[in-house]
Amino acid sequence: MKHIVRSTTGAIVAGMIVAGCSTSPPASEVEAAQTAIGTAGQAVDHAAADPNVAKYAPSELERASDSLHKATVAWNDKHDLQATTHLAYLAQQRAATAQELANQRASEETLKLAAAERDRALSLVSAERSRKPSAPPEQKHTEQGQQSLAGFASGTAKIPSDAMPKIDELANTLKNNPGQNVMIEGHTDNVGAPAHNQALAMKRAEAVRDALLSRGIDASRISVRSYGEENPMASNDTGLGRWENRSAQAIVGGTGAGTGAVGSSQGWGAATSSGQGEQGGQRGENGQ
Repeated sequence: MKHIVRSTTGAIVAGMIVAGCSTSPPASEVEAAQTAIGTAGQAVDHAAADPNVAKYAPSELERASDSLHKATVAWNDKHDLQATTHLAYLAQQRAATAQELANQRASEETLKLAAAERDRALSLVSAERSRKPSAPPEQKHTEQGQQSLAGFASGTAKIPSDAMPKIDELANTLKNNPGQNVMIEGHTDNVGAPAHNQALAMKRAEAVRDALLSRGIDASRISVRSYGEENPMASNDTGLGRWENRSAQAIVGGTGAGTGAVGSSQGWGAATSSGQGEQGGQRGENGQ
C-alpha cells in the first residue's frame, strides 16, 4: 500500500522541523500545521491498526494515507498552511470512513454467514422430514396408551394449535372410560439450562392438564410430572429431533394406577389441585 504514513505524530512533527526553509513561517502557522498533521496521522494509524480495515476497506485506508502524505509534503515543501490543513482534514475523514465501511462490511458478512447456516439447518430438517412420510410426530402414539403432543415453540408452554384435536380425542377417551386416569409428562429439548428446562417442561404438562380440565375431566384423574431435557423422545442433534422433544406425553392407565407425582420419573402419588404431588414436588426441585 503506497504512501501509508504509519510513523507516530512525533515523527511527523520532527520531519517538519528538519525540513524547515530559510524563511520560517510564523509560529502560529507552524503550530496549526503540526496539530492538523498530527491529528490526521493518529486517525490513519488507528485505522491501519484495525484488522477489519485491512480486510474490508484497504482502498479507503490507502486514500487516507495518501492524503496524509500530501499534507506533509504541502507543509514541508511550500509551508502552504491552507493546503496542509485541507489535506490533513481529508486524511482524517477518509480514515474514519475506512473504519465505518470496514465495520459495516464485517457485519454484513456475519449476517450472510448466519443466514447461510440457518438455511443449511432448515434444509437438513426438510430433508429429514421428507424421509419420514408417516403421520406428524404430534399425531403418533409412541406405544399403546401413550400419546405425543409435540411441537411446542421454543421457550414456551403454549399448546400448538395442531395438537388440540389430539387433546379433544384424549378427553373423549377419558370420558368414555371413567375407570382410566392420565399422566401428563412434560419434555424439552436440550437448549437452555437444565433447571430452566425442568420448570418449562412442568409448565407444558400443566398446560395440557388445564386443557383437559376445561373439557370436563376431573382433576383427580389427571397428574403431571416433568422430565425436563432428560429421557428425550428423539435426538437433539437435529432441528426435527428438538422439535419432537418440545412435547408433552399423555399416558392413559387404569384406575389401579392412580394419579401421578409431579417432577418424578418413578412411582405414583396423589396430585393436588395445582398438579403437584407430595412425592414429586421434591424430585422436581432436584431436577430429576
